[in-house]
Amino acid sequence: MNLVWDDINLSGENAFVRVPASLAKNHKEALQPIPPAMIFILTALQASTRPTGTDRVFASFSRSIDTAELIRGDLTAAGIPLKDRDENKIYFHSLRNSYISFLANSETPAKVIMQLARYSDPRLTFNTYARTFEDSKQKAINFLPNFGNFVLATNRIKQEILIDNDRQQNYIYDTKTTILTNGELRMRGVEPPRA
Repeated sequence: MNLVWDDINLSGENAFVRVPASLAKNHKEALQPIPPAMIFILTALQASTRPTGTDRVFASFSRSIDTAELIRGDLTAAGIPLKDRDENKIYFHSLRNSYISFLANSETPAKVIMQLARYSDPRLTFNTYARTFEDSKQKAINFLPNFGNFVLATNRIKQEILIDNDRQQNYIYDTKTTILTNGELRMRGVEPPRA
């Protein structure tokens, strides 16, 4: 809550919050990127308050505010449960779990997630903070490459699967099926039935 306007750069695509070494856990200054939506919110806040560079960004909050009580009040007002899906109590630090989890369930490389979380140990980043989303495994599988069209032959039916690379993400496949004459095509590794 001690963030001052001089610590924020809202210009262009490289907007960031400067975390002074005195406030950082690792005692190293960091430039933390700001998401686009937050740039608009902070710009509006700055325009409405017209602060000086040394004014606190969240001046309306006391320096000794109980952040746990603040988030519980906000969750209650929004009708959101005070426990997560794993029955853990939600408190202000839970925002860090959410931040890292959203990054971990995106296409962001692990090293970048660690840098954004300002951790040097991947075990802390991923074992302690990152949670997986329900559809993350399927999304991960969808990134595997397809290897083009293929032919599936079973019994006396030959099915040609034409994979359209542009539509692969939508799981749309065209098929062409033909009936084979006896013995025309065998699957590899499968012996024909004995008479």
